[in-house]
Amino acid sequence: MLLALKIWVQIPLHMALRCYTCKEPTDLSACISVSNCSEDDTACRTTVHSVDSGYPFFGNITVSKSCAKMCIPSDPDGIGESHPDSCCHTDLCNTDGVPGLTANAMAITAAALWTLLRVML
Repeated sequence: MLLALKIWVQIPLHMALRCYTCKEPTDLSACISVSNCSEDDTACRTTVHSVDSGYPFFGNITVSKSCAKMCIPSDPDGIGESHPDSCCHTDLCNTDGVPGLTANAMAITAAALWTLLRVML
């Protein structure tokens, strides 16, 4: 009984957050290293550095990912954001880039805008 109590007392009540991390800008599919964050970290951050684009927008997304003490996500409706950030707060939640910036979503958005522009002109 005493041994069970000793083991229970030694189990940490708060497990550290785990995030995918890559400090240098890396292709989204290659950023797969897992890090145990410090106890002060509350979020996993993903920053998009570049989207290689050109019609039909099948380029690569370059990101950096990290643990963060504080993370403020970019406005999803912001236009022209140079390095948008996304934040999440559960283990290994930062698997993708900033929501809405996938190649397929960009292609659909670009096609819709192109069609709209052609109709207006």
